Amino acid sequence: MKITVEYIGFLKVEGVKSGSVLEFPDGISAAGILDSLGLTGPYRKYIVPIVNNERSLQERMLKDGDRLFIYLPVGGGG
Repeated sequence: MKITVEYIGFLKVEGVKSGSVLEFPDGISAAGILDSLGLTGPYRKYIVPIVNNERSLQERMLKDGDRLFIYLPVGGGG
């Protein structure tokens, strides 16, 4: 199935340009896509998948034609 994967600039996904349409097996979850893109660092627990403009859980199953925006909130300051 084809999923459009988008993310913002400070989040780097090796070899995948934001807005790319990628092929994944049927029945994959947002977490499975994050795994396949190598987004497995300690920041992973903070990633919020936005599926078709709706905040979702990483466990959400995607379907053909979905749009996944990978959102990593930024915090800090002092």
